[in-house]
Amino acid sequence: MPFDLIYSRKANNTALDINTLIEKCPAILTETASPETSGRYGFVSTMQAINILDDWGYKPTQARQTPSRKQGKKPFAQHMLSFAHESDLNAENAETRPEIILYNSHDGKSALKLFAGAYRFICSNKIIAGDGFQHKLRHAGKGPNDFENLLAGTIESMGEMMQAIETLQNHNETTHENILDFAYNAAQLRWEKAPETIDENTATGSYYNDLTIGGLGIVHRREDSGRTNAWKVFNVIQENLLRGGPDIASLSPKAKAENRGFKYRTSKAVKSLPEIVRINQGLWDNAKKLCA
Repeated sequence: MPFDLIYSRKANNTALDINTLIEKCPAILTETASPETSGRYGFVSTMQAINILDDWGYKPTQARQTPSRKQGKKPFAQHMLSFAHESDLNAENAETRPEIILYNSHDGKSALKLFAGAYRFICSNKIIAGDGFQHKLRHAGKGPNDFENLLAGTIESMGEMMQAIETLQNHNETTHENILDFAYNAAQLRWEKAPETIDENTATGSYYNDLTIGGLGIVHRREDSGRTNAWKVFNVIQENLLRGGPDIASLSPKAKAENRGFKYRTSKAVKSLPEIVRINQGLWDNAKKLCA
């Protein structure tokens, strides 16, 4: 699986049935907020949101839930579901499908959010558009009408998102300079740049360097060759950044104490749902650099 999370999408990318949703994302059944939340916290039901989306013709295509070692926390965990309109479920010859992403939790750590998103069939990449395509519903006395207004705003923004994707697809003259600029900005979404020298003020942890930037540009499938196409460049870098693979420089406390310097290792996939969303949005907001 691309991410170490409770995750599901059918091989043929059609709608998930309710039993699969419950199995892969049990938090959707939760009917109360976590007892750890304050009295001011208002509960927003994911299942009610799913039913409203269904009324609007949007069917669930993907479910993810943050795993928890403590059984008692699972019903309140952060979770994310994707929805495609029924008219797009069997679209022939489509490379990219618009989808709505619903993000929620019942532990007080996140408002219910809807994002305009897109799913790319070739590589199973999920695109989450940037801040301008995000809509929030605070957990405070909100009802179905508030969610429907949120949904209407998200649907309205999806056309703009797909137009932006078409612009990237049609931009066939992406320069090497623009690709490097985008790759460096992408790397900064996960790591700091490795310093040239290590001293007592250097923090332990992971860093990116020129090896990392090179790794972000590695193409994994024939369909993404010919990287002058801005859309292909975007997807290649997104996949490598989120799924891991590029080499990074790592500095452990022991290595620092013994003055042994950086150790190079292969980066791992991003596991945190909030981080997946944040990095995706950051990539989207920087995508215009590919067409500069």
